[in-house]
Amino acid sequence: MNVSALILRPADWPAQDQKMWRMAIREGGLFDDVGHLAHLSPPTLGMIQSAYGKWLGWLTMTQHEVLEMPPPDRLQLERFIDFAEANSHLSPKTQHLCTSNTLRLLHHAYPERDWEAAWRVIRRLKIQADRHVSHRKNGRILSGNHVLSAALDLAGPVAAAARTPLQRALLQRNGTIIAFLALMPLRRRAFTSLRLGEAVVFEDNDIRIIARPHMTKRRTHWETLVPPSIAPTLRRYIEEVRPQLMKPGRDHEMLWVTKYGTPVSGSAMSTLIRNQTHELFGVTISPHLFRDIAATTLARTAPEATGHIRALLDHTGHETAEKYYNQARTIEAARDYATVLEGLVTAARTKG
Repeated sequence: MNVSALILRPADWPAQDQKMWRMAIREGGLFDDVGHLAHLSPPTLGMIQSAYGKWLGWLTMTQHEVLEMPPPDRLQLERFIDFAEANSHLSPKTQHLCTSNTLRLLHHAYPERDWEAAWRVIRRLKIQADRHVSHRKNGRILSGNHVLSAALDLAGPVAAAARTPLQRALLQRNGTIIAFLALMPLRRRAFTSLRLGEAVVFEDNDIRIIARPHMTKRRTHWETLVPPSIAPTLRRYIEEVRPQLMKPGRDHEMLWVTKYGTPVSGSAMSTLIRNQTHELFGVTISPHLFRDIAATTLARTAPEATGHIRALLDHTGHETAEKYYNQARTIEAARDYATVLEGLVTAARTKG
């Protein structure tokens, strides 16, 4: 087994490390202190937990005796460098994240310690990560208008030609999912957690999509109106297709459902999207890559609107006074991006 492959779960951490973690994420009560990491989103906490579990796993495999030491005493410079080098088979970005998140937890838990030497290692790894040119996404960052057009065709004429009602419903659902992400590239967790009446709200002729702070990476409010180009497709899925997929005894409000009427889980959604995009485009596109597609398409086709990319993909800032300003920017950004794609799709179909 690779000495860097073992990742200890919190339940298997030494008792002092478990206590450190509980203190770091403690939300606190009326008279309790709040943990230094309590404000972070669950995905971010998951990355820190995994990185630290990897650190403890590496120590378990290589220097088990040091686990008896207090957590900050284990991180000596030479040992920390050895840990980083043990992860050199990973991408430079992953190597940097693993080491920096390990140090992040220890730094917050023991702020009185001098961590400067360790942070120098992290800065060096960050430079290497920034200089690294990854070819992982080559050929998979397609133009947004191409993705949207193919998705609408899948949900429309392609689905209509299906042999069975179930196959038709599944193709309509898949096309709706891809079209949705092409215009509104939510992160997978927020996307799979959309609920009717809570996150998907009908307002007269509009459909509003709302991602609450606990569903976004930065814990900010994300909200937009469904663009006109896909509103009929989404409405048809909600009003016709989803009820077809629901089975007797299934009673839930999750937007996306399986052929059995159960909610589509995060991992199942990733598999669904990867398989369907590979069939459509000949390349596999993960849910997260839709965010790259959106940013790249907007930058290439409407350079004057690139200032909206940050708002389209996520918001920053937590102050209540900025909430409505950010909300307005999100709606504006999504509308601008939708307008760009809709124009490209319309032009392409006119020429055809």
